[in-house]
Amino acid sequence: MIFQSRKSQGMPINVIIIAALALMVLVILAFFFSGKIGSISGEIDSCEAKQGKCQPNVCGPNQAQITGKCKNKDNKDEGYCCATITPAK
Repeated sequence: MIFQSRKSQGMPINVIIIAALALMVLVILAFFFSGKIGSISGEIDSCEAKQGKCQPNVCGPNQAQITGKCKNKDNKDEGYCCATITPAK
């Protein structure tokens, strides 16, 4: 008989899982070294991302100062990040 009962051996699931995790780590490292992580974290820390508004003066009576970065044209921190407070009903 030419074709006898042959048993093929498949790739274990552990190898597939480890390969997927290694690929994810490589993608994260690529983002880190390309500088994309810094731009993403800068956008998250901005005042507008936290639903605030940059003002040159202290926040008004219906506003609260929140932690958000207000940048000027020279990319320096400037002003106050203020969020409008709505009274509870």
